[in-house]
Amino acid sequence: MEAPFSRLYRLWVLALFLFVATFGFVDRIIVQILVQPIKAELHVSDAQMGLLGGLTFAVLYVLLSIPIARLAERKSRIAIASIGTALWSVATAACGVASGFGQLLLARIGVGIGEAAGAPATVSIIADYFAPLRRASAMAIYGLAVPLGAFLGGAVGGLIALHWGWRAAFLCAGLPGLALAALQWATVREPPRGYYDPAGAAEAPPPFSAVLRRFQARPSLIQFLVGATLSTIAGYGANYFVAAYLARRFGLDYAQAGLVIGLVSSVPAALSIAAGGFLADWAGKRNARWYALIPGLGAALTAPLYVCAFQADTWIVATAFLTLTAMCQYAYIPAAAAVTQNMMEPRMRASASAVTGLIYTLLGQGLGPLIVGALSDRFGLQTALTLCALLYLWSAAHLALASRTLGRDLQSAPFTPPAQRALHLR
Repeated sequence: MEAPFSRLYRLWVLALFLFVATFGFVDRIIVQILVQPIKAELHVSDAQMGLLGGLTFAVLYVLLSIPIARLAERKSRIAIASIGTALWSVATAACGVASGFGQLLLARIGVGIGEAAGAPATVSIIADYFAPLRRASAMAIYGLAVPLGAFLGGAVGGLIALHWGWRAAFLCAGLPGLALAALQWATVREPPRGYYDPAGAAEAPPPFSAVLRRFQARPSLIQFLVGATLSTIAGYGANYFVAAYLARRFGLDYAQAGLVIGLVSSVPAALSIAAGGFLADWAGKRNARWYALIPGLGAALTAPLYVCAFQADTWIVATAFLTLTAMCQYAYIPAAAAVTQNMMEPRMRASASAVTGLIYTLLGQGLGPLIVGALSDRFGLQTALTLCALLYLWSAAHLALASRTLGRDLQSAPFTPPAQRALHLR
């Protein structure tokens, strides 16, 4: 089947979305890096900082993501994604001019509004630009925003904060997004919905209840979602306080801690995401269960590596184990996105992405930092981070359970082309 857009243009669209998501993740990393200086200036606890970095962002995301996603099933996804990018960019910059903790909380809520608008529409667009058996690879490239954003937010954001203050770091993170929003609006064309799916699959948006029933009818998807959510809780919870941990335990300043986090979360995390997506597509062509087993293996390895990092006696040893951890812990991201999109009809995909994003954001980013912060106030940060790392073992168990019926659930979708059904049955 001839693609509606050239390969070069599709790569441009994917690269642009990658840049947008990168600066979106820079914002999240900067909050983590700046826990110590914000806490010192505003005189707040670890639990309050966990609230700032998690639940405040999640509140509006949870309330708005599904209604906006339903709108994206009917209207221009490009317009919605562009407006969302502009909104979170302005809100991130507003963090830099907040005069108190209350205003900072409101600005973080504004970031959640913008991302609630942009993320589901973006994932749906990518799914319509790439064929089903290439979607995990495309999602892996899109997922590189995590390590790229972590490096820029950690290394560059930490240096900016050291020389010009934490407020300047937020301003530098937010303003580039406005230019990227304009590029999205001007250069990205709306792809045909369901182009790579059988005729008639994209005729009309089904009711939201049909999207929820699709989740319910796919046992492997539920298990995959639970496993990915547990990894998200552990990842956000631990990563939010790693810079503060390095500063408190080993005496690193926040620029040094930011550089460590940036380096650990760049190339190692990029390898984890790329391997998770490309290996899943490669092995999934032979047996669909590998879409779950590969991220499950990554989660199983992450738990002991994280524990070793938080029990290390020097920052060098801790950094070495954090590097190994980052090479394993992100493998679930592209596989989870691809499996969800492949089990949904074209006009279900933005809504399905909103459902998963809502769960990941509310439980992962919303509760993860808050839980670790509260445990830290009670038992100390080292103990809190160690307990959080053990959640990855629980995640691995659910991903292993997902692999048992994943092939059957993928091939049973009525809109799956016959050639792909044969692959999933292997």
